[in-house]
Amino acid sequence: MKRLGLLISLIMATSLLAACATPTPEVVEKIVTQVVKETVKETVIVEGTPQVVEKEVTKIVEEKVEVEVVVTATPLPPLPTEIRIGIATEPWDLDPAIETDTGSSYIIQNIYDPLVELDVNREPTTEFALAESWEWNDDATVLTVKIREGVKFHDGSDLDAADVKYNIDWQLDPENEAPNVGSLGPIESVEVIDDYTFKTTFTAPSPDAVLMWAGVLDGIVPEGSHGERSDEKGVAGFKGSDLSRAPIGTGPFKFVEWVSGSHITLEKFDDYWVEGVPAMDRAVFEIMPDDAAKLAALVSGSAHIIDKVPFRDFETISSMPGIETARMPGIQTQILYLNLGAPPFGIGPDQVGDEEAIERALNVRKFLYHAVDREQILDRLFYGMGTIQLGPWFPDSDWTSPALKEMPTYDPDLAQEYLEKSGYAETGFDFRMMCTNAQWFCDVSTVIQEQLRPYGVNVEVIPIDKAAFFDTMYETFDWDVGMEDWGQGTPLALDELYYHYYRNDHNHNHWHHAEEGLREDYHETAPGHKEFCDLWDMASVEPDEQKRKELVWQMEEMGTFDVIQVDMMWLDNLYAWRDSAKGYGDGMNPGGDINLKYITEFTP
Repeated sequence: MKRLGLLISLIMATSLLAACATPTPEVVEKIVTQVVKETVKETVIVEGTPQVVEKEVTKIVEEKVEVEVVVTATPLPPLPTEIRIGIATEPWDLDPAIETDTGSSYIIQNIYDPLVELDVNREPTTEFALAESWEWNDDATVLTVKIREGVKFHDGSDLDAADVKYNIDWQLDPENEAPNVGSLGPIESVEVIDDYTFKTTFTAPSPDAVLMWAGVLDGIVPEGSHGERSDEKGVAGFKGSDLSRAPIGTGPFKFVEWVSGSHITLEKFDDYWVEGVPAMDRAVFEIMPDDAAKLAALVSGSAHIIDKVPFRDFETISSMPGIETARMPGIQTQILYLNLGAPPFGIGPDQVGDEEAIERALNVRKFLYHAVDREQILDRLFYGMGTIQLGPWFPDSDWTSPALKEMPTYDPDLAQEYLEKSGYAETGFDFRMMCTNAQWFCDVSTVIQEQLRPYGVNVEVIPIDKAAFFDTMYETFDWDVGMEDWGQGTPLALDELYYHYYRNDHNHNHWHHAEEGLREDYHETAPGHKEFCDLWDMASVEPDEQKRKELVWQMEEMGTFDVIQVDMMWLDNLYAWRDSAKGYGDGMNPGGDINLKYITEFTP
């Protein structure tokens, strides 16, 4: 009853506001005083004589009459249109050169424009992109890019090629510790040719650079705007910049405010270079970690778009009036991250070089890999809307190792065999599984907890805030397993391998090798990381596609055979939005983006 009453109140309020915004002319009766002139005959005495005569005289007469008058109220200015988007997790950092999380990308997509855009098929496009065209030389070592003219930043300055050069150079500078710098490619130099043209020279053929740039240059900022780095590291271990909480882009919306734990507000940028975009005056991204509350907001109309639609509710809301939905294969992989820097899945600093400890940890990881029933999780929690992984890349891709396509995933007999090799078959063992405190991560962790119990393995599930999750993962060894997802930024297997495994100083699984400059609190863990990095460096400059593919296969096998992490499944992307956001569906893509540029008409 409370919910019904609220809806009725909202409808009444909306009707009243509509009436105020578009006044209707009204005919009313009104009594007015009219002034008229009359000519009458009067008898008068001629002055100085007794003679009486008649004379015409004009008189002014006032009379009150009732008339009909059309009265129109002075129109009020139109009300600003505000679209509200419910998102599951709070963003971390709104500087596109530092951003690594999904929540931040939602905001960045609407404040900034990318240098290169990816379309629905994950192919490069210039629509809504700052690059107007690009051209390679014959051996793919020099890339010349022409950028759009007449584009303004939110601070009023004009975009030019020097701004783009600044964005690339800033990430290349080791002092800035940009988390995505590896995706820029082996750049030798960036040169400004004229105001709207720049040339990038690579040390080796880099034909995939444009695709990789779509992810790593997803927002261009004004020259010099990063400013000073913060003294303390932010979420996920990266120092913030002046743009982290005060972003300046060229996108359709400019930043207004960020109220932590509540919302982020953007407003229309009147000088946006695409005519008619955006279709609304304001966008409010509300942080809604509770699935039920987020779904209720969509159904009631208090939210117009939501992310991460609950799988169990997708069929139901798809049949509701006023709501549109879409489903497509996704690029969000569900992962069990493993702490290789401490037992039972890795080794501690006092065990470096201890072959017995290294072998025991490897067997524990292989036990976990084969004990987790991914099909049960996919069917039970996600209603079959996804694809089981056979390694870190898509199972039907030519870039997935043929050996991995033959490797069993869930196998209770193999799981028991590796448990016995680890020495824990008789005693069992305990471990902690932290998970982001959004519903499905907790649900997946609980199902795995149930699946491992028959083996004598006890799992403590620890729900934790997303920011705290990654701070714990990167900055400490005080965890065992982490259940989370990861969004694939570009359609390149090599790029995915970089983010999951390559970085020695910022590794999801604490897979480290000894080298000069490794953090003092880190130590060498599972063998093979240096060899993996060498393979990646070779593949990144290998011009022959087949040879590059074979190098990728080797890296995939290293990560999977040695169970550096447990890649479980790619989940489908489920979208839901109110039909008042017309055109929003045209911007759907496998990345799960919330791209408000595509909305052509919006009625709150």
